Amino acid sequence: MLGGYDKLNFATIANDLNTTRANIHYHFKNKESLAVEVTRQYAERHSEEFKALCLSFNGDFIGLFTAIDDAFWFDDNLSVMCNILAADPEIPKMILTLTQKLYQDIECLIIDAIQHGVDSKQIRDDVDVVREAARVHVLMMGIISAAQHSPDLGQAKQQLSGLLVDWANSLS
Repeated sequence: MLGGYDKLNFATIANDLNTTRANIHYHFKNKESLAVEVTRQYAERHSEEFKALCLSFNGDFIGLFTAIDDAFWFDDNLSVMCNILAADPEIPKMILTLTQKLYQDIECLIIDAIQHGVDSKQIRDDVDVVREAARVHVLMMGIISAAQHSPDLGQAKQQLSGLLVDWANSLS
């Protein structure tokens, strides 16, 4: 999926999964149905993981964004799979809808975390919550994308780690 929707094909997937194209075709009638299912499962998993992470910090604003920053370096290499698919001009409407929903769900969780930070006086009360949510969402996507395009994950971690914590601290 990292090549985008256009590069998705049953032969590559069958090879990667050490199975046959026929086996994959048995479960998915076409490329679109396969991509929809992969995107749906990916979105559900990442949305639930992000929600659980937010809940586990029970209002600790800086702690939450420190944990999110740390989580980038332990995730699989599909971190921006939905972003890559969504950027493809030939993407089917259903996949675009699923990717948009994932990012909207995450942005809502971020808005809630920032609002709680304001309400609990962990961050300034003059913060534009929606604007900061958009800003950190862009920052998060940029970190993930930059790390994925770096030739060395260790170097990417060294250069990019802490940017979310810097952002979170800038709001206090």
